Amino acid sequence: MPAVLGPEDIADILHRYFERGERSPDIVLDTMPRSDVSPSVVDELLARPDVHDDDYLVFRHLTAPRTTILDVGANFGYSATSIWRAGSKAAVVSFEPIPMYARVLEALAERINPPPGGLLHRWRHPKRYESFSTGISDRAGTITFHLSVLNGDRINSALTTASTRVDIESYVRNTLFFAEANGFEITSFRLHPFTAPVTTLDQWAADAPSTLKRRKIVAIKIDTEGYEGHTMVGAAKLLHQHRPLVMAECGHAIPLAVETMKQHGYAMLRRSGDRLEIAEAPSGVNTFYGHPSQFRHYRDIGLMS
Repeated sequence: MPAVLGPEDIADILHRYFERGERSPDIVLDTMPRSDVSPSVVDELLARPDVHDDDYLVFRHLTAPRTTILDVGANFGYSATSIWRAGSKAAVVSFEPIPMYARVLEALAERINPPPGGLLHRWRHPKRYESFSTGISDRAGTITFHLSVLNGDRINSALTTASTRVDIESYVRNTLFFAEANGFEITSFRLHPFTAPVTTLDQWAADAPSTLKRRKIVAIKIDTEGYEGHTMVGAAKLLHQHRPLVMAECGHAIPLAVETMKQHGYAMLRRSGDRLEIAEAPSGVNTFYGHPSQFRHYRDIGLMS
């Protein structure tokens, strides 16, 4: 029976892969593993009564029609569906480079968007969702991503990163949490590198064949495992034009993210219940940033106290 891997074993593999650049077969999986979800998960997500993370409760205040929220690092759609379950009426545009999730996000679009129709029909029943199979960074091109695979076929896609400077202690902790939450022990741990296209949010806004980019972009959610700052750098024009609310995972702990938002005049916010308040530190893993020019509007809609 294979030995169970402990935190030291996993940390050693991560050190070998990310810091020493080793690519031996015992720590690298060459072939793309199978998807851990099928398109049917879409109906399960939409039927859930709650949000998957309480930070998404703030989106209930973004109810203006014909606005858009950008979902950077969509995974298989649980962020987009949580935004709607919170009560937001905004459309959502997702960006996700993991190839195996493209079909799931396509199924979400099929499920949530109205059927095709004429011009009047499209006006009365506007599109609510689009997805793009690309990563988001500070430049356009291609990037190598790193996907963790447990026990040969269990992927922990939430830890997929393009960064080679990972927080190994946090990575180990989250890997063990994932295994415990799913009720299994880890007997093998490898990483699968894959190359995917990337673009910037500014480039997407300029070039993408999307109707939703023409609307007011009221918020951006960023969960890119260490690339949050790069995403912000590549959104300079969008941030200046739309002044959206930004929710970035660990956005307070990534110097590039903090400095970029400061350059754009944004203030750090933290969540209290379903509202936000100005603060010098976040209330949890996610960091909120808001532009002072929007604060009066946020108070009018109940988003800020």
